Amino acid sequence: MRKMLLVVILLGLVASGLPMTAMALGLDVEAKVGAGVALGTTDNASVTGTARMAADGGVGIDLYLISLGSIDIGVSTGVEYSYLTFHSTWSNFPFAGVDQTTDSKYNYINVPIALIGSMPVGSSLTLVVRAGGFIGYFLSGTADNTYSNPIVPSNTATLDSSNTIQWEYGLHLSAGTDIGLGGNLAVSPAIQFDMGLTDTSVNGGAAGNFKDTFWSLTLAVGIKYKVL
Repeated sequence: MRKMLLVVILLGLVASGLPMTAMALGLDVEAKVGAGVALGTTDNASVTGTARMAADGGVGIDLYLISLGSIDIGVSTGVEYSYLTFHSTWSNFPFAGVDQTTDSKYNYINVPIALIGSMPVGSSLTLVVRAGGFIGYFLSGTADNTYSNPIVPSNTATLDSSNTIQWEYGLHLSAGTDIGLGGNLAVSPAIQFDMGLTDTSVNGGAAGNFKDTFWSLTLAVGIKYKVL
């Protein structure tokens, strides 16, 4: 049911964008891939963490609608795959004197929706900035748990809807450049920041009730085709 809802959202974005293409100043399609770091926030004072690898990739559509001087402004959306890894230590869990260390992996499908602005700064160089949000859907994941006391055995937990909230919402920001390659093609390096604002963990039981959120900072490189 939730996967069907995601499909409906994507179809709605496509359908709503079709009438606007008739009045568009420009339309760009981009395929990109990137890597960087992921970390998270929690209100659990017993948990500490360190940054680990993040990776993402996907396709995007930039639709420019108005010009303000030399700046073109429009809307940007797309579909992205996000791979997040985390390392954390929970002191005194599951009981006093035992620390739990967790290395976890998360797989998401994200739909960014943002305002976009571009400004040429040379004959073949354009600055591009996006600011908006994203909708994320959790696909799968695992958590490898080890403990400071050998009495508690290590284990690998499957992350699913029983322990991970499947829908996530947050901020989506990026800044980069389009470097013209000739014709309608450009290479587009950019820094992308996605910050989740909603709780990702199903609360209750031994884990307690805490709010956990994710963020990632990646450097992406895309190939962009200017349709209009």
